[in-house]
Amino acid sequence: MIAVISDIHGNLEALDAVLDDASRQGATDLVCLGDVVGYGADPNRCLELVHAKARFLVLGNHDVAALDLSAAENFNDVARTAIQWTNQELTSANLQVLRDLDFERVEGEVRYVHASPDEPPSWHYILTEQEAWNAFGACDEAVCFVGHSHVPLRVFLRKGRLVVLEETVVEVGPEDRALLNVGSVGQPRDGDWRASYGLWDPEARRLIARRVEYDLESAARKIREAGLPEVLARRLAIGQ
Repeated sequence: MIAVISDIHGNLEALDAVLDDASRQGATDLVCLGDVVGYGADPNRCLELVHAKARFLVLGNHDVAALDLSAAENFNDVARTAIQWTNQELTSANLQVLRDLDFERVEGEVRYVHASPDEPPSWHYILTEQEAWNAFGACDEAVCFVGHSHVPLRVFLRKGRLVVLEETVVEVGPEDRALLNVGSVGQPRDGDWRASYGLWDPEARRLIARRVEYDLESAARKIREAGLPEVLARRLAIGQ
């Protein structure tokens, strides 16, 4: 069982809770789809923990911006302030960890990427039907795991049609193709404040979407103590 995590965004409390839950659920492997840093107050510890425990991680857009602030030009003011702070906080060793990462990883029938497989460095979202078609057209694998939007999504291509499944447990059939967004560990944006991640069983080709409560008050307090924008602390409680 593989725990697939994404968009931790410096939220150590959420990351710890997810790792504990994954262990209790029987996960024996961990992969990360990027954006380990940005927004939250624990970028170093989160990156060190993920780097130590994950079999691999791929680059997210906030990870890239933490290395090169010019990549944050299109960020909103809050995100830009947070990534500038993150850039100053990250140790030289952790900056090197980010420099060594790739945009995507393919293992057999599964692709792992932060945003869309359609030009990964361009950070396209998969929010519309056309964007889903673009993503399916850009990869040959049966399954593509993504993050980036902070909203869980399970889109299947079945007999030439796109199908969105709401179930928290889904199986990829022999003729299916699937885009599976595991949501965000550290800053969900679907109205549910709980940390989101996925458990993937490659033999059964089954995904279990998980939500996990964490010490939200501590995560918010650290953001305030770091002098980061207040909205970053408040938004955690409303899942936005």
